[in-house]
Amino acid sequence: MKKLMRYRITAGRAVEVRDVLMEARGGTPRGARRGKSSAKQLKRNEDEAVLILARQLNANCKGGDLFLTLKYSDSRLPATREEAKRIARNFMRRLARAYRKTTGKKLKWWLVTASVSTKTGRLHHHVVTDAMDWELIAQHWPPEEFSYRRLDATGDYTAVARYMIRNAGYGGARAWSHSQGIRQPQYSTPIPVARAGTVRVPPEARVVEREIRE
Repeated sequence: MKKLMRYRITAGRAVEVRDVLMEARGGTPRGARRGKSSAKQLKRNEDEAVLILARQLNANCKGGDLFLTLKYSDSRLPATREEAKRIARNFMRRLARAYRKTTGKKLKWWLVTASVSTKTGRLHHHVVTDAMDWELIAQHWPPEEFSYRRLDATGDYTAVARYMIRNAGYGGARAWSHSQGIRQPQYSTPIPVARAGTVRVPPEARVVEREIRE
């Protein structure tokens, strides 16, 4: 027998409240089984991929962290997408080593290889990573071929995740890679509720999105 159940997904300062029909005997909330959901359940489309990436960013990132764009000059432009991915992975390894040597900390990062945001389909990369000095990046990527902006302090980076996924040309496969050891969102134990959507919003919180899906 299915009952209407409510659970929360907490990722940093962002909290999702979901009311779903599930078996009354309990179990793992929908979406908590990483990599095992069918396409028709939670990870069935681009929007769900955006949510998964957004939760990772929300759980790990903060204001001042970097949204980095890596480009290629004509002389360095990779011939294939796979070659571009290899170059980007090697860059992230070098940058992570330099970051640890400079700060003593492990670098957190998320990377997509993109080509759909430009009219020519030119290969480039988007990276979300810990805050660092411009000079550190310039030691490992040509200075004239990258730019960045800093994340705001809202704690909700869904828009960043959506931009990254869509620029990567999401086709059903995992669109991004990330560093090891990142924090994962936390799922609460589902509890029964009488009616969907009856969520009391704390006075210090703000609602950024509501969705009803039948």
